[in-house]
Amino acid sequence: MSYDPKLLFEQISDSLNENPRKTLEELSQNLRVSKRTIKKTVRLATGGNFRRYRENVLMERVKGFFAVQPGVAIKVLSIDLGFKSPSSFARAVRRASGSCPGELRAFAVGGLSRPEKHASFY
Repeated sequence: MSYDPKLLFEQISDSLNENPRKTLEELSQNLRVSKRTIKKTVRLATGGNFRRYRENVLMERVKGFFAVQPGVAIKVLSIDLGFKSPSSFARAVRRASGSCPGELRAFAVGGLSRPEKHASFY
C-alpha cells in the first residue's frame, strides 16, 4: 500500500497530541498502517524513534498545562492526558525528563533550577 509520509506523520502527530499515551499498536490499528510503517515515518520526520517522539509530545503537553494552569493537581493533569493513574503519569514523565511532575511544575513557575536529563524538554 502506498502512503504519503508527510500526511501520515501529520496523522501520527495529531493522534499523539490528542492522547500522548497512545501505543504504537493503537496507532497502527487506528491509522490502518503497520507498526513498522509508523516507526519508519517517525524516524524519517524526526530523526528519532517512536518512543522518543511520543515522550517529546507528552512533555510539550505537560509544559503547556503548567504554563496555563501552574497550580493544577498532578492527578487532574494525569487524567486529562489520558493516563489511568497519577503514578503511571509520574513514571512516564520521569522516564521522559528525569524529573517528577512536581519538579517540572516548580521549574515551570520559576521555583527550581532546571532538571537536566533531556534538554529538548526546555
